[in-house]
Amino acid sequence: MPVPVQAAARRVESRMDPQLTSQIVPAEEIKVIEECLVRLAEDTGGNYVLLLDKSGQVITAQGDAARQDITALGALIAGTFASSREVAKLLREKDFRQLFTQGVRENIFISLIEDQWILCIIFNKGTHIGLVKVLTKKATDDLSVVLERVREQQKARDDVLGSSFRTSMEDTIDLLFRD
Repeated sequence: MPVPVQAAARRVESRMDPQLTSQIVPAEEIKVIEECLVRLAEDTGGNYVLLLDKSGQVITAQGDAARQDITALGALIAGTFASSREVAKLLREKDFRQLFTQGVRENIFISLIEDQWILCIIFNKGTHIGLVKVLTKKATDDLSVVLERVREQQKARDDVLGSSFRTSMEDTIDLLFRD
């Protein structure tokens, strides 16, 4: 049975890609994401499922609680995806949306979600890759909806806080540096 690894609201910040911004994923959306990841792990028989931002920061993970290296794993998976983008450019492709890595004991299937998040599922040799691909596609569609909600919530917060904060800051600066 998959075990939640992280369950609180997450602030996702990227320092590696200028297209990525600081983003807060609210606790209620984390819960929806975790339910999606648990369903994917259960339906595929996957050992571990991670959702990352493109910089490799783990948003949430479900699965084998014995894995304690998820931060390093997230960074390496994001690095693999970044490397594949460069290979795609050399091949005159826009990018590669999915990657499959086959190991002796475990396989990894990685899928890009709307150019911002990375979904990674680790599964054993007994699981058919076709099943993983089909169910991962459904999960990425579901997670795209969540990502859009997170973006909209962030935009609404930025609109409210942006103007209010700016006005407050200007007033404070005026008070501090009055002649």
